Amino acid sequence: MRIAKNKKGQFIIIAVMMIALMIISIGAIMYSAGTYYRYEQWEEYITLVEHVKLSTIRLIQISLANYTAPGNNSTLKANLDQWQNDLKKAYPGYGVILTYDLANGSYQAYNTKINYTLGLARRWNENASFSAANATFTLNIASIGLTGYKFTTAPFLNLTIINIDNAAKEITVTVKAEDGTPITNLKEDNFQVSNLTITGVTPRYDLKELFKYIIKCDGPIQAPVTVRAWDQRGIQVIAKKT
Repeated sequence: MRIAKNKKGQFIIIAVMMIALMIISIGAIMYSAGTYYRYEQWEEYITLVEHVKLSTIRLIQISLANYTAPGNNSTLKANLDQWQNDLKKAYPGYGVILTYDLANGSYQAYNTKINYTLGLARRWNENASFSAANATFTLNIASIGLTGYKFTTAPFLNLTIINIDNAAKEITVTVKAEDGTPITNLKEDNFQVSNLTITGVTPRYDLKELFKYIIKCDGPIQAPVTVRAWDQRGIQVIAKKT
């Protein structure tokens, strides 16, 4: 009888332990599933935020390119107003609200005084010329409780005529982007010289300027000379040497 009771007790203990293990296993599976689900959700939200941010930055670059293109009258404000509506249509149910603040007035940036009007600015036909845009954004996404996410984008293109060598029929220029970073991937078809044909463009590293371009022309270079440049974003700028 005692042996039977002992066996029965052992069975109960084993059964309880198995049930406990099953509960722990089920709990672990449920936790993993919940954690995975939450992780996947946040991955989706992070992707959404990054997509809106990068697309908005690209829109500012395109708007600046349009602003600097000959004969184009599009405005940054009109483009952003349309973009706000497009975002609401693209993400229905998410509660995506993007607001913006365009720079107005004088700003000091890239060692240059920039006077913005509704987020756009340019100073051309000078020895050192530039094109610029500046806008600050606030992103809210109601479905995830995201409020007040701010970011600023300020694309910038500077073109400076460093030297004109009439004997060699060469013009030396520098082209810089945001933060004074030299642009190093321009080719012959990224430049245009007034009244002359470009026969070659040679990039060259320089201790003083860091990086410069030597523009070879097909004839004598007579002052005043105008050089137009545009980067891979399509942003244009015109510099002039008298």
